[in-house]
Amino acid sequence: MIVNFLKKFGLIFLAFLIVFLLFLDYKKEYTGDYAEWGELLKESNATELLEDNNIPYKIKDGIIYIPEDAFDKAIYCCA
Repeated sequence: MIVNFLKKFGLIFLAFLIVFLLFLDYKKEYTGDYAEWGELLKESNATELLEDNNIPYKIKDGIIYIPEDAFDKAIYCCA
């Protein structure tokens, strides 16, 4: 009886842990200073890709800027 309780408790704990870790990864906020990512070109879909991957960006004078701590994700999704 105690063994069954421990198995159920272990499975419930593991499920909550997985959900918690996924939630932490999903809610990542970028805090770095904005750095130059590239130029805004008419034939480019860079801003669409950044939006689709929840990467914030700013456009100033035709240049796209993204947070420094988002560079790895931007390279992975947009290169």
